[in-house]
Amino acid sequence: YRPSFLFYLVCTPCTPMFSLANKSYMRKKEWRLFDQMIALKASYPSSMCEIKHGTLWWFSKGVRPTPLSKEYSVLMTYRIGSLPKIRVFGDELQNLDAEDFPHKYLIDPNNQWVEICLYRYAFEFSRYKLLANTVIPWIVEWLFYYEIWLTTGEWLGGGEHPQSEKRR
Repeated sequence: YRPSFLFYLVCTPCTPMFSLANKSYMRKKEWRLFDQMIALKASYPSSMCEIKHGTLWWFSKGVRPTPLSKEYSVLMTYRIGSLPKIRVFGDELQNLDAEDFPHKYLIDPNNQWVEICLYRYAFEFSRYKLLANTVIPWIVEWLFYYEIWLTTGEWLGGGEHPQSEKRR
């Protein structure tokens, strides 16, 4: 008995046809702003999300890194071809005037907001990744380590701080 080609195709996942699926030269899906908005609304239904003039605006009033944490207000803006900008704001923020305030681009202590730094290299986020699966969890993680920093005075979240106030 000699198995047919169809048998090999169906029953042998190690055939060359299947190994092509994970190659980097396969076309990746570029997420449109509308796709990003739908994913954000599905993942975070209590947040607000809209697209205005080619910019995605996401706002959440109740971002909480742990059940015992304060709730933070977060605003994220994103345009295709650029990196997301994330601002955490409100009276919950403390020590905004501290010189060693961690992982930030800009701080406005008078208006109580900080533009946070979530990653160093531009390739860590791209238009091929969903904001709901990458940037939003990174925001929650940043807030988690921010609360530890408030208590200990030491940033335990790793990473590198931006060298200047300019955004990369």
